Amino acid sequence: MLDLQSFETNLDRYAAEDLAGCLVLGSNGEAAVLEEAEKLVLVGAARRLTAGRTLLVGTGLESTQATIALTRKVADLGADAVLVLTPHYYKAQMTLDALRCHFAAVADAAPLPVLLYSVPAFTGLPFPAPLAAALAGHPRIAGMKESSGDIALLGRIVAQVPASFRVLCGSAPVIYPALCVGAVGGVLAAACCAPGPVAALYRAFASGDHERARRLQAALTPLSTAVTSAHGVAGLKLAMDVAGLKGGHVRAPLRPAPASLREELAGLLREAQAAV
Repeated sequence: MLDLQSFETNLDRYAAEDLAGCLVLGSNGEAAVLEEAEKLVLVGAARRLTAGRTLLVGTGLESTQATIALTRKVADLGADAVLVLTPHYYKAQMTLDALRCHFAAVADAAPLPVLLYSVPAFTGLPFPAPLAAALAGHPRIAGMKESSGDIALLGRIVAQVPASFRVLCGSAPVIYPALCVGAVGGVLAAACCAPGPVAALYRAFASGDHERARRLQAALTPLSTAVTSAHGVAGLKLAMDVAGLKGGHVRAPLRPAPASLREELAGLLREAQAAV
């Protein structure tokens, strides 16, 4: 069951932060375990509460047809752009040509901008730079979220696409080096529990204060690792609770984080906040 009140409380809190917008139905939003009707309720609520800011919505599903259908539905609800995950169940058949055709078909049918989404930790599929380059010329493919954490790959992608194709980093432990090699911003799990430090790092980089940006990166990395690769969605939700936001429960088959983790996360949050 959705906790819409807590969802709306979080969005109100984020509206007070220096963030460009929000992503709904991303990996850490448990999109993979939500029913379509629930997804649409969340998108509608988010649109009402994010006036004036970008609303990005994850619509990537395993079939091209289903991805197109969900993309059109969230467009009708007022999404500004969609984030399309790499289909990955049939990994051996997901050749460069198959993926190129999938993303192009979604973009052809989409009534709004499309961002490609590479997250090999979940999909098990790399996203080669030539694939990004092949798709970058599509008039409705506006960019991508690259979440592998591989700075060399991100740099190769930036070098092979036009400046109009916006590359976003999806891995907070490498957001500063990603910005240095050409990423234009980030969509980061850490921002769910520590939006202030994440925004401060971006502002420091944008103003040319690299020393401060590096200091913020060092303070954010342990927290970012804890709420992603170490403890997953459950760890992120617990960190949100500790930070005074509404993390709440995970949905089965995910299991809750142990209560003993609370003290560790509280310490990591304090370190991140102290660096601002």
